[in-house]
Amino acid sequence: MSTTISDVERTNNLEWRLKRLENFIGKSDKLDKKRINETINDLNEHVFRHASNNNNAKTLLNKADEINHLTSSEFQRHLLADRATKLELILADEERIREITQTLSEIDTLARVLDGEHFQEIPKLSTALNKLLVTHNDIKNHHSEFTQELSNFLQNYAAFTLMMDENLQQYKQILNKNQKTLSEIQDNPIE
Repeated sequence: MSTTISDVERTNNLEWRLKRLENFIGKSDKLDKKRINETINDLNEHVFRHASNNNNAKTLLNKADEINHLTSSEFQRHLLADRATKLELILADEERIREITQTLSEIDTLARVLDGEHFQEIPKLSTALNKLLVTHNDIKNHHSEFTQELSNFLQNYAAFTLMMDENLQQYKQILNKNQKTLSEIQDNPIE
């Protein structure tokens, strides 16, 4: 039903346009072909003259020319040939396209990570990290000082124990000597 209405409307519209043209140039049965061609050429000249002075009309004419070019059968054949060539190039370059797709997928994943709430916490955590680094450096410095002090203490302790060992050896020798002397004295009492 709707197609019938639109067909009727189209027919009415065409009849109305025909009447306007007949009013403008006269009835077609009264005119000769030469005059009709002259009138059409005059109309075309008026349209192009008006279009050259009117930017909107220029734009419309350019778009109409572009549409005519894009819908021409020659352009369609050229486009189909280009599509076949493009398809061959795409198939030949399939591996690179897959690598690019993989890279873009990784970039998308990384972008989601960068947009995530955990990544937003990094600036806040960086101040705490800086404080920890300062504390760590202080501990490292104190550790080296403590290590040096401990090394000095252990050297002194080793020297002290060595000295004590030597002293104890000397005392032992003195005691052994004194015991020998005492036993000799006891064995040989003085008369």
